[in-house]
Amino acid sequence: MGEGVSNFVATLTAGMLLASGGMLVAVGQQQMRITTQVEAITKNLDTLTDNVQQLEARVRSLEIRR
Repeated sequence: MGEGVSNFVATLTAGMLLASGGMLVAVGQQQMRITTQVEAITKNLDTLTDNVQQLEARVRSLEIRR
């Protein structure tokens, strides 16, 4: 290959590697956002479970009073 072609191929390869790296960073950031959202959803579900258990206890308490 001529020197110009070699330089072109090297530049093209470097560009492709940079683009791939950028995509990997974007995927990593997206995964972090998803993980944060899943953690928030899990916390909300835990809170809802606690609330339901408290309501069940109140209902049992009211049924006993009848």
